[in-house]
Amino acid sequence: MKHPLQIIGLHPGSLKPTAEAAANISKADVLSGGKRLLKAFPKFKGKKIPFASPMDEYGRTLEKQLKKGKRVVLLADGDPLLFGIAASLIPLLGKENVVVSPAVSAIQIGAARLTRSWKDFEIISLHGRNDYSPLFGAMQHKKDCAIYTDKTNSPQVIAQRLIEKGVDNYSMAVLAQLETPEEIIAQGRPETFLNFSCADLNIVILTADNKKHSSPLFGREDDSFTREKGLITKLPVRSAGIALLDLRGQQTVWDLGAGCGSVAIEASFIGTDSRFFAVEKKPERIAMIKENILNFRAWTVESVCGDMPQALENLPDPERIFMGGGIGRDDSVIREAAKRLKPGGRLVVHAILMGSIQRTRDLFEELGWNWQSMQIQASTSDKLAGDIRYKAHNPVTILWADKPEG
Repeated sequence: MKHPLQIIGLHPGSLKPTAEAAANISKADVLSGGKRLLKAFPKFKGKKIPFASPMDEYGRTLEKQLKKGKRVVLLADGDPLLFGIAASLIPLLGKENVVVSPAVSAIQIGAARLTRSWKDFEIISLHGRNDYSPLFGAMQHKKDCAIYTDKTNSPQVIAQRLIEKGVDNYSMAVLAQLETPEEIIAQGRPETFLNFSCADLNIVILTADNKKHSSPLFGREDDSFTREKGLITKLPVRSAGIALLDLRGQQTVWDLGAGCGSVAIEASFIGTDSRFFAVEKKPERIAMIKENILNFRAWTVESVCGDMPQALENLPDPERIFMGGGIGRDDSVIREAAKRLKPGGRLVVHAILMGSIQRTRDLFEELGWNWQSMQIQASTSDKLAGDIRYKAHNPVTILWADKPEG
């Protein structure tokens, strides 16, 4: 290509280019970008190409112009590499064919309005997205968040989602039409924004009340969970089971037969930006799961009530499955779990009864999955007669296997 694609960031609100950027725009043969940005240059005499999805097709359109030797300028809002269009186009066109000139971002301006350092924010985009897991995951770790919004994920909708989750430890700021005469800054608790409306050009900043963690991120005491007496995957085997899940970021994780939700809740503080579904058939236990979610502020965990395998029908396919509530007298649940598990995913089973162990082993063998197992029998200190004894827990067999790729 004779000329690289120039992606130029415009100052948010005013849409003013720098002097250098203005000179490059005046020399361009083709000007492209969103309709709002193109309208900011009514005197441009060359060809205008409005942005259109899908991105692959749009990239090919620009590439054709570049191959013809045209000087092409793509307009962006703020920093094109901060959840902007540049990150999508560079892989399509090649980094050697793209030059990026950023402007200050809306997040930077918003942080300045609040006299905050923008580097302290977890920056999250809900623009064109419907997955709130990155936001809930950041909030679960008590991080301050700066959010790019859109018409669907407006400040009002975000406030509603936070309230539905039970979030009670964050304040909210909405900054709209920044750097324009219509600029608005509103602050309060999420509930104050339920009927709030403003221009579509806005960002949301969420600030945690207290960033200190009152409980450990991992290794919680069994007694810290609301539960039925004796009904919990105890700390020693819970820790081993979570370790064997081999959690990564941005995964879907099922906890089947979740009981009080201890595994899903503990694991959710490790699996960054992941979604956790704690599936349990008894409503009274679902109530306990919900209480524990609120107590630990485990916002990435969702409780699901119902009999398995029917309760799994509407859940997204998982990368990780933990089965700690027993696989039942037949193997219908574990078969459905194995079927729905994504290729390359892992299934971890905790079993106490010999029948459950055998059914799990038989299924892994039938499917041709390489599997491993270990048995854990832990004893914890317990006061007795003015001294200390070790009280034995039931031995638990852990079996795990990875679903082959392809």
